[in-house]
Amino acid sequence: MTEISLVIFLASALVAEAVGTIAGFGSGLMLTPIAAFFFDIKTTIAIVGLFHFIGQFVDGIIWWRYINWRIGLLFSVGGILFSFVGAYLIAYIPGRGLEILLGVFLIAYAILSLIGKEARLPRSDGAIVITGGVVGFVAGVIGTAGAIRTAALSSLHLKKEYFLGTSFAIAFFVDITRIGVYFKTGLLEVNFFLWGAVLVVAVLGSFAGKALVSRIPAPLFNKIIYSILLLAGIRFLFL
Repeated sequence: MTEISLVIFLASALVAEAVGTIAGFGSGLMLTPIAAFFFDIKTTIAIVGLFHFIGQFVDGIIWWRYINWRIGLLFSVGGILFSFVGAYLIAYIPGRGLEILLGVFLIAYAILSLIGKEARLPRSDGAIVITGGVVGFVAGVIGTAGAIRTAALSSLHLKKEYFLGTSFAIAFFVDITRIGVYFKTGLLEVNFFLWGAVLVVAVLGSFAGKALVSRIPAPLFNKIIYSILLLAGIRFLFL
């Protein structure tokens, strides 16, 4: 990787992390196609997964006091288990087919939410665990599942601070599993220089995003979330 390529990658990662902190997802979604210019597809999934893991860790610390631990832990139970399954099946499942289905779902969900027909996910323990399992499986197979996780959490209608704190906590726990699998299978290699650079970028992006979130009123925040979900759905469907 050349120096200019590294600068482009890290600059893109900084912007992606700031946007991801505002929306509760999106850093991996934005960074994956850019990283694909510099790495092969499996290395891209692994390195973006590492970046996402570091970013969620930093965001989790920033939003620590707003985490809804009941929802976060239940969601993570299913998420961790099926993230492990998805990461192992990455070589056998057609990721493109899953992306198309995810794109259709996100577009429909976002449009309905924007016109006032918001879905409400039951807050029962079973419903949250099952939803977490779906999100974790998608994360393991295609390397990112922030969009569907955000859709699920937004249907619980949490206040924006609790929505973000809980989302980051869930993502962190799910990422622990798949990052471990990536190491074990050899997808992710030790590179302390790159890891250090990614850590610095993740911290800067997270604090920049938090500064912006604090200035956004709740109704506008919800519209931003649904709009980004719509764009994410279009990206999955057509790009």
